[in-house]
Amino acid sequence: MKKKLLALFLAAVMVLGINACAAPGSAAGKNGQTPGDFTKLAMTYLTYIGKNLKDRDIVADGVKAPKGSAHIATRKWIISELKNAGYKPEQIAKKEFLFQENGKHFTGKNIVVKIPGTNSDHTVIAGAHYDGGGLGDNGSGLALLLATAVSMAGETLPYDTVFIFFDAEENGLIGSQAYVSTMHLKNIRNTLYMVNLDSLVFGDYCNLYGGVQNNLKRKVTKTDAYNLAMKKAAALGMKTYPTKKLDGYYAKHNAGPPVDENAVYTNPWTYDNPAPKNADYMSPSTGDWGDHAPFKAAGIPYVYMEATNWYAKGDGGGDAYTGYFETLDRSLGENGMFMNTKYDTLKNLNKLFPGRAEAHFHVFSPILTSLLRNPDSRAPSAR
Repeated sequence: MKKKLLALFLAAVMVLGINACAAPGSAAGKNGQTPGDFTKLAMTYLTYIGKNLKDRDIVADGVKAPKGSAHIATRKWIISELKNAGYKPEQIAKKEFLFQENGKHFTGKNIVVKIPGTNSDHTVIAGAHYDGGGLGDNGSGLALLLATAVSMAGETLPYDTVFIFFDAEENGLIGSQAYVSTMHLKNIRNTLYMVNLDSLVFGDYCNLYGGVQNNLKRKVTKTDAYNLAMKKAAALGMKTYPTKKLDGYYAKHNAGPPVDENAVYTNPWTYDNPAPKNADYMSPSTGDWGDHAPFKAAGIPYVYMEATNWYAKGDGGGDAYTGYFETLDRSLGENGMFMNTKYDTLKNLNKLFPGRAEAHFHVFSPILTSLLRNPDSRAPSAR
């Protein structure tokens, strides 16, 4: 996830589609954990990514990623794991798209996996980008999405379920824009919600976001999918800190609430109690810096899962209190930020935050699974 890439959002995209090809890889299998919590497999994948797939960018400094980069290897590995889990060739597709950067042409490839539902009246989408050079951003989202898709292979789900591994997110959300641009109006209207997984392991708080910010009316609308996710978290025995609980908390305490490993939070800033600086994002929504943004623009409700710290001032500049800094401790990373820095590595995660990745997966995984296995058809889609 790059929160400074919004200038690239208007990149031209042309989409083509081809079937996935075979790729070597190790079989994953079921992990035997509590139903809905695929933490063990996600951790296995996260470690593998951190050791073997460190540089997954499709474009590096405006030119094609050099030979030896892990971009193609990552795509082949994802497809291999899916096939070894039992997905049929017709369930897996590589969707090509063309884009330009610095006057040069590039070809990206989204990996799209579909589980047909018993009722095709609605669709639920879960996605994460697989490009990028960091473990947290977004090896963590990739690890959890792949673990979920692999673990749910062969299940019978109530509605069509689509897993999307986006390419070229770091170049301006190109992959997710490409996918949305190919959706027919009927598909858009029938999609209950999209769940985006990005940067899940370094941040202090496990957060859920959703909704559309309306500054003229001073309110955030279309929060039903977010509300459903919070409701599911509570049903799973987690503590929840929605907007209502966090509104004014910082103004009163000059700090955020204590970090609870079995809890989910959200953006704390509201129109009545905005951030001390850079008061641009209102709870429970967030910025358009992730793959949820093109779906949101199309009118599709979203749930965005992310670990960060909205109370972190960092270097005090334009990213202070925006969730860009992942921890309050400015001595870590770059003033408390790991994404888009050289510090976003498996070594730093294990050294500085031992046990945090596993704890966060224990929170995000069952919520994600519940959103896929038990979607609420009453949640308004883009209809």
